Amino acid sequence: MGQKKRRGLLITILILLIIILLLIAGIAYLYLFTDLLKTNKQLFFQYTAKLVQEQDGFIDNAVMQYLQRKQSSPYETSGDLALNISIPSIQDSLQFVNDFNITYSGKTDASNAKSESEISINYSDDVNFPFIYRKTNTLTGIQTQYIGGNFVAVRNDQELSGFGDLNRFIKLQNFKFSNEQLQNLKTTYFDNILNQLEDSKFSKLTEGELTGYRLTLTSEEFKNVLVQILEALKTDETTLNTINEIGDILGNTSQFDSGTIEDLIETVQNDLEIGGNIELTVYQNGENLSRVDIEVAQNTLTIYKEGNGQEITYHVSINSTENEANNIAFSTKYTGLGTDNVTETYELVYEGNDSNSISHYQYTITNNVQFVNSVEIEDLTDQNAVILNDKDNAYVTNLINAIEERLTEVNRLQMEELGVEEEANPIQFLLPSTFMSKGSSSSLNEQDVNAFNEKFELYQNTNTKGATVKGLLTTIQNNNETEGNNKIEEINFDGEEYEVTDQNITYLKSSINVDDNYRVEFEKDISTGLIYRAVINKR
Repeated sequence: MGQKKRRGLLITILILLIIILLLIAGIAYLYLFTDLLKTNKQLFFQYTAKLVQEQDGFIDNAVMQYLQRKQSSPYETSGDLALNISIPSIQDSLQFVNDFNITYSGKTDASNAKSESEISINYSDDVNFPFIYRKTNTLTGIQTQYIGGNFVAVRNDQELSGFGDLNRFIKLQNFKFSNEQLQNLKTTYFDNILNQLEDSKFSKLTEGELTGYRLTLTSEEFKNVLVQILEALKTDETTLNTINEIGDILGNTSQFDSGTIEDLIETVQNDLEIGGNIELTVYQNGENLSRVDIEVAQNTLTIYKEGNGQEITYHVSINSTENEANNIAFSTKYTGLGTDNVTETYELVYEGNDSNSISHYQYTITNNVQFVNSVEIEDLTDQNAVILNDKDNAYVTNLINAIEERLTEVNRLQMEELGVEEEANPIQFLLPSTFMSKGSSSSLNEQDVNAFNEKFELYQNTNTKGATVKGLLTTIQNNNETEGNNKIEEINFDGEEYEVTDQNITYLKSSINVDDNYRVEFEKDISTGLIYRAVINKR
């Protein structure tokens, strides 16, 4: 009898062990593969991480496969850019702008680093400006019938002497974060700062069929997080080097260092006013991330996707109810995913309050992609292209000046054919900031703008003596010391960017020979019309 009892006890213990193991396995499964038993904080970061995950992330697998196919398979493209702009206060003058469009057709073989597009800027049915853009390996070139039969090309892997802006654009295109940089960002700022936030800052909510997980910070808590990030940045050489590398590409001559960071910390602590809580909410639909909301005071940024299978749309919107209603919405739509014919539609819409009425700006790009077996794209060579990297500075400068003069003349003739002034080319009026400056009142009237600009336009010339250029630099220096908010911010000298400081002005003056000739030009802010940048090139 005792033996039977012992057997019964062993069986009971075994059954209990099996039950416990099953419970442990079940709990592990629930924790690892479902959202049960996880805290709101864990779920918040789990779904936030899906924004950048390659597998089962916010970017749908069908879209990922399509984008990867474009990198490995040849295809042909065709499409257009269309405008729809409505501003009640100046609607009568907008027809010319709304008639403007851009059409194109092209072909791409990304695996062999080749692409070509025939593009036409259409001012009307009869007046247009066609040109060809071609990229083969490291060469990128443009050709138009108005300039000549050959392409004007540059090498992407070499700097072009005297053309800082172009070099910066090429470098920015080629810039990528390394795995080391990305891992450092995760460890330094996510693991050590964001992941240390208290559990009480995270909450769960429901909106229709969606379940959301929200991080809420007061303005003071948010400022504390910013300060922690900046403090960490002071000793983070990897990220500092990355920031300065990007700054160098963009033309910032000053270095971002511990002193700069201390100034930023002081600004955050003493001057940053947010005016309310900061809320970041991630929404799940099933096991997928479907929407992200970032709300700061009365401004909300929303990112969400809809659809599945062959048609998927991604939306980004910014809505503001502060002072005046200003809303921006951008969408990217893919139709025909998984087939040989895919249509990409990009739409940008801005709506703002203008003189007590709502202005509407809509830009739509339609790009039709047809996958094919092969495409033929002729290589750019020194036989069909003028490669600027192979020419000396004088040749390049003279060629660019000649092209500018020719394009100016073509623009004059085309605008004349349309029956409008030379300065009325709609290309310069495509951005909302331009219309807003024309359709609404400004703190600077036209007389003030002209008076400011005239001080500098006296020096504008294609053949200015060095002594006169030194006088211009003195005028800029004196203006910035006395003018208040209206300042010349930048000087581009022989392709290099310089911030307007006393030290840089002194250096530039020492670099100028009074007997040499220089080309002096100015660039104006698109929204105010004020000159903000001087461009000086030696002839």
